[in-house]
Amino acid sequence: MIQENEIVALILALGVLFFTLVYRRGLEDVAYPGILLAAFTFYCVGLILTVLEGLFWPDLLNILEHICHAISSILLGLWVLYCIKRRTVTER
Repeated sequence: MIQENEIVALILALGVLFFTLVYRRGLEDVAYPGILLAAFTFYCVGLILTVLEGLFWPDLLNILEHICHAISSILLGLWVLYCIKRRTVTER
């Protein structure tokens, strides 16, 4: 069963993803933009899988959804670590 909040979250996330892909040059000011964009893309794929699991293959898509969210979290954590490391290097 698909829930309304899943649809709303997906629409908002895909809108943000579209905006960031169209205006990717604006991300040049952000440290390590590729890692951050990859993390958000995996998050969006996880949201897509959340909605699709309500339609078919619930067990498989649920596992894939959790894998995508885990990868997204790992990438976001790496991005934060790289930013902290970059900041401490520039402060020296």
